Order: sequence, then C-alpha cells, then structure tokens
Amino acid sequence: MKGGAAYLVGLLALGALVGISIHSPPALSQGTAEGSGDDDDGAGSGSAGSAGALVAPPLPAARKAWVVEKMTRSLQARPVLGRAKIAVAVTDLMTGEELFAANADTKLNLASNTKLITAVAALGTLGNGFRWRTTVLVEQPADDAGTVAGDIYLRGKGDPTLSVSALEGLATEVASRGVRTIEGRLVLDTSYFDNDVEPPHFAEQPKERAGFRAPVASLGVARSSFTVQVIANPGGGASVTLEPDTGGYFQITKREVTSVTEGRTRLRVETKVKRDHVEVEVTGAIRYGEGSWEIRRRVDDPARFAAEVFRRALADRGVTIKQRSLGNGPVPLTAKPIAVHQSNPLPDVLRFMNKSSDNYVAETVLKTMGAETRATPGPATWVDGFAAVKSYLATLGLPAGSYKAENGSGLFASSEVSAHQLITLLSAAHKDYRIGPDLLQSLPIGGFDGTLARRWHGSPARGRVRAKTGTLDKVVTIAGYLATDSGHPLAFAILLNDVPPGQRGAARDLMDEMVDVLAAYLGAT
Repeated sequence: MKGGAAYLVGLLALGALVGISIHSPPALSQGTAEGSGDDDDGAGSGSAGSAGALVAPPLPAARKAWVVEKMTRSLQARPVLGRAKIAVAVTDLMTGEELFAANADTKLNLASNTKLITAVAALGTLGNGFRWRTTVLVEQPADDAGTVAGDIYLRGKGDPTLSVSALEGLATEVASRGVRTIEGRLVLDTSYFDNDVEPPHFAEQPKERAGFRAPVASLGVARSSFTVQVIANPGGGASVTLEPDTGGYFQITKREVTSVTEGRTRLRVETKVKRDHVEVEVTGAIRYGEGSWEIRRRVDDPARFAAEVFRRALADRGVTIKQRSLGNGPVPLTAKPIAVHQSNPLPDVLRFMNKSSDNYVAETVLKTMGAETRATPGPATWVDGFAAVKSYLATLGLPAGSYKAENGSGLFASSEVSAHQLITLLSAAHKDYRIGPDLLQSLPIGGFDGTLARRWHGSPARGRVRAKTGTLDKVVTIAGYLATDSGHPLAFAILLNDVPPGQRGAARDLMDEMVDVLAAYLGAT
C-alpha cells in the first residue's frame, strides 16, 4: 500500500505539469537539411551521463512515480531549451501501461525518425524476402563471333543499393556468355518509376548538391552520387580523383587544391552539366594533418550515370557497344535475360538505411512500395508510395489524415507526427513477428553503432537502447526501444522542435538523461 500511495502522490504532485499540452504549431521550415545522411552530429554537450548512478525504488508503484518525477525534473532542468517544443511518450510494452507523457499528442517534425514509418510500412507491404532485380537482356543471342546484332537492354527496378561492383558483375556475366560486340545501342528501361526523380520537399533546398539530396530513379548506381577524394601531399600539393570511373563522362576540369599546415580544410566542388559529359571543378585547401577527405555529390541524370558506369565495365571486359548514343524505353517482350543482379533482402537494406540514416535508400523504398502495390500497370509515382504507406499504417491504428509524412526520409518540412503516434507504430511493430525483429535489428544500438555510436558511453543504457535519431536545423528527435531483457521492453519517443541555436547538444543531453532514467526503472546497472 505504501508503494501505491507514493505513486498516487507523485502523480498528483506532478500531473499538472506533465499534462500541459503545447498547442502552438509544429516547426515547418528548417534552414539547413541533414548532411551526408548521418543525422547525429555529436553526443551532446558533455553533461549527459551524470544519471549513470540512478537507482529506482524497489516497489513497482514507487518506481513508476519515481520515473514521472525524474523525467519531469529533466524537462525542468534545462532553461536553455525553454523555447523548444518538447513532446515525450513512454510505454511499457509488457503491460501496455504508459509510464510518462508530456505534450504527447502535439504533432511535430520528426526529421529522420520518419524512416521508422518507412521501414515499418515496407516490412508490412513488401515482406521480409523482397529483393530488387537489375537485369541485362538481348533480343538476339550472340553469334559464333560474339556479336549481338541488335540492342542490349539494362533494366533497373529501383535497387537503392546498386553498386559499381554489382554493375561490374553484370558486365562480367555478359562477357562470360561470349558477347564481344553489340551492333546496336545500350537501351535503358527505367519504367519501374516515373521520371519525377526529386522526392517531395527536396525542392525546398534546390541549390544543395550534397549526396544526401540525390535524385531517385529506377536505375541509379552508388546512390546516384559520385565521390571526390582529395589527398594532401607534402610540399603543398594535393591529389584529386573521382569515383566511380565513368570512362570520361565525368571529367575533372579544375584541380586547384593546396595542402596547408595551418587553418581548416575548406574544399569546394562545382559541377557543370554539358551535352555529353559533366565537368567537375575542385578548389580550396586541405589541412595536411587530416590526410584525406571524401565529398559526395549528387548527379543530375542518375540513369545516364549508371549507363556510363556499365558501359565502362563492359569495355574493361572486352565488350564493345558500337553505337554511342543511348536508347530509352521498355524491354521488348521477346528479349531474354543474359545477366541478373539481385539485391540483398529488404531487412538488410533497411538495416543500412536506419543505421546510417540514408535518405536515398528511404526515398527509393517509399517509391518501391508504390510500384509494388499500384492497382494499374505503369510507372510508380510518389503518390503511389504515399498511398501504400497510408493504407498499411491505417491497419495499425494510424488513419490517413491523422499525421503528415510527405516523404520517406524526413528531410525538410515533410512531417507532423505526435509522440503518441510513434508509440502506436513501435508497439504495433513489436507485436508483429513478421516486422518487429527486423525493425529492431535495423536500429542503431546506443553506444555501439550507427548514429548512436557516441551516446551512453559509461552508462547502464549502453547496448540496451535501439533507436532511430533525427536531426534538422531546429529539430532533434529520438524514438525506439529500451530493454534489459527480452521480456520487458519499453517503447519511447522524445521529440524536440524549435531548438534554439547552439543547443542541439543540450537537447541530446536531455534525451540521454531520460533514457538513463528509463534504464534505471528497468533495473539496469
């Protein structure tokens, strides 16, 4: 009885504060989008971890009141976040009981936590065994001299992980069939998706050339981006190279990089699209002590980029395509496959997507759901992808119109979702054995890998947190699972919008401290 009384007293004392709802609108516009795909740019300001010695009361009811008290004090303890919109929800998945909630029905920008929605919908819609296929086909087999009289077709079906080595493998398989000369053209079949390669809301930052904002097409290689590698050399010089090798389609026309011993590395990459090639200019300085830098930049024509990589791979294996011009169109029904590449299964792709917070993969997965579920033949649109997501989430208790998720990655002002809605998603996924285990293994592990690698070191929560992070200019979010054993997991969501300038570290410290409290509630030491 004493424990129950303490719990009730704690709730009565703190309920007014915890129950306050924020009715102001969520953050809609961010000045700077997430960089490079890794949306966790630090482990906080250094104050997190002070809660490592937390010990919860032994009686269950007292522990619940203790959680409310500690979580509320964490919210009160950072006046630098006073102007931020903060929403928190925590549910015990074993009992279904909500342990803590603050402003949990306020819809906020999720940033990359939108990828949780994409991942759950993809597992429920496409299934665990789904793979993407990229195929090479010809209408006429090679003759005894190794000549194909007609065209050679490269059909892409949206593989977000298609790599240069995969295209090289296809080229090797073509050569192993005895093919030496293609009399016709290389024809690209990109009809799996429509030609709208810019995901929704990407136009909010139209001048951004970084790889995280790469276009999405049926046929794209290296996540539709190229990499500039700059290596500092002794004596003030630097070497500059491009990957992948496109056989001259991408050309470095300016290399004006110096190696310096003082100051910061400052590099600039400019691209100029010409009729038959792309010019790349690299300028700036690299600090010698930093050794090398890699800079990813988006391409403008992903299918052409993939075609040039494949053409170069064929040439390296002694296969010549006589006609230089590229064709575009669906593969004829009479064509036969001569080489096929299959991606890894969907759970492996989602693991890469969530661990590294990769936007290109997320947007491609979204459009793939549209391609696989549309009722009529034809290339998939972004609207098809949204329809697939909305249809599946409605089965989980999240009806269309109750939230906003207008792309697959969470970039820009694309989402308005509440902490309670995220808990609904996480709880439903956890209960479904077709989804929960694969979602769980896709998430970064606190203190070990992905975007959580630098969090909770020296804390009992280390290794016990599996969660997705999200970061935009004024947004910091985290949501996922916490457990000390398989029998008693918690689902939690902590969302901050309108974070004041320079206070993202404080926001992460708040999150880390709250998670430490939850770990102590579970008895972690």
